[in-house]
Amino acid sequence: MRVATIGLALLAACGDNLDGPPAVDAAPVAYQPWTLVVLPDTQGYTFLYPDIWYSQTRWVAAHAAELNVKLIVHVGDVTEWNTPGEWDSARRGLDDLDGVAPLAIVPGNHDYDVSRPRASRLGTYWSADALRATPTFGGLFEPDRTDNSYQVLEIDGEPWLVLGLEWGPRDAVLDWAGATLDAHPDHHVIVVTHAYTYLDNRRYDWATHGAAQLYNPHSYVGTAWPEVNDGEEIWQALIAPRANVDLVVSGHVPDEGVGRLSSEAASGQVVHQLLADFQSGPMGGNGYLRLMTFHGDRIEVRTYSPWLDAFEASPEHEFVLPWSP
Repeated sequence: MRVATIGLALLAACGDNLDGPPAVDAAPVAYQPWTLVVLPDTQGYTFLYPDIWYSQTRWVAAHAAELNVKLIVHVGDVTEWNTPGEWDSARRGLDDLDGVAPLAIVPGNHDYDVSRPRASRLGTYWSADALRATPTFGGLFEPDRTDNSYQVLEIDGEPWLVLGLEWGPRDAVLDWAGATLDAHPDHHVIVVTHAYTYLDNRRYDWATHGAAQLYNPHSYVGTAWPEVNDGEEIWQALIAPRANVDLVVSGHVPDEGVGRLSSEAASGQVVHQLLADFQSGPMGGNGYLRLMTFHGDRIEVRTYSPWLDAFEASPEHEFVLPWSP
């Protein structure tokens, strides 16, 4: 596949280490590039086109070593209707990823039963006990549910934390998440949640934009979600006051399905916030996923479909973000 060549090129791009004894002004040791795989909304696949979902998970497993995959995240809406059949398909694909790299999953609104508050089958198919058994397990907001979780890992000698937050997280969840980040001030942090960035390259912000930004969690408030926070509220309560968040990834928004912005937190730390959701494409999205490769001075973002064996090369789908470890 073409991505094999691209993946090797990404790994080679870091350069060679210098030979000889270290000197005071010697160049730093080259950062070993590594890849974060982001799986956007898969609801169309688990509902109607499971073979596309399996093509994604099998491809990630097959190319994980070549791309130096250190983390895999799913941004939610794993399913369309939260049915056992859809979750069976989801689990079959997740089985391909067992042992490949740490995995974080968050629930989207479609992963809940809309007639009962916060009722989802996620915890049955990605269980608290299974997550606790992994070497990267950090903690859960609720001991028997994986809707809100965090994991800790080491990448290139640096401590990292991946924080997964439920769809439209509640105030208590944001309090827990804040305490978690405060307890790990030296960790790089990736936040994963379903609804955060919108198509207009801004955060969801009900107070400012209301229904003009479609599908804001506040527009769903009712039996299932009596209390929610949108992207701007998450930013203000959790991310902006802290200095250790590098990246926020989300999905949820169909149609064009992409958006991004980079904002300074109070500390001056730049936080990149990326939306990717391809469900409006043919067959639920044609199997596109995101490959984010971290280098010592940048993050290279690519959008690739194992189903089509094709990249999306437009500027909205292939770009570089400044970053340093």
